[in-house]
Amino acid sequence: MKKKHFIAPALALGLIGGAIAVPSAIFADSDAAVTDSATSSAVTQDAGTTTTGDHVVTPQRARDVFDDTFEREKNPVSRFVLDPGYGHLKILVKNTGDSTMTFSLVHTDSNKQYIVKTVGAHSSLTWDSTQSFSQGLRSGNYEIQWRAGGDIVHGSASGVSGQYPSDID
Repeated sequence: MKKKHFIAPALALGLIGGAIAVPSAIFADSDAAVTDSATSSAVTQDAGTTTTGDHVVTPQRARDVFDDTFEREKNPVSRFVLDPGYGHLKILVKNTGDSTMTFSLVHTDSNKQYIVKTVGAHSSLTWDSTQSFSQGLRSGNYEIQWRAGGDIVHGSASGVSGQYPSDID
């Protein structure tokens, strides 16, 4: 009878040990060596960086705010919100059309126009708010008005906002 009491806890321990080992093997990066979690340590270096073993982990502080494709409209508009603390903005534009594309960034809560930029036919442009607004943009509602000299706008655009200028690089 005592053998049954000994076998059940040993079997349960084996199942628990297997449950711990299997997930770490499943989630391990195929290029990285699997380490025993008991030997790894996490140390906070500063508010934005954590060290685990030999790897530095930086929390994500950027957000995609819009991602649009234009093919059928003469005057499309991209609308998005910049949350408080995410005032650094990067806009990536690809003009696939035969006309020069013009776009303007407006804070609709105040009607403040921040920029007007042009992108040549079959060209692309990356605009970073830190180029003109080192402190970032104010939070709130925004829209970008896209034009192609009266022609249909052909292209795509996306925007990423970040807490710090380095977040959107």
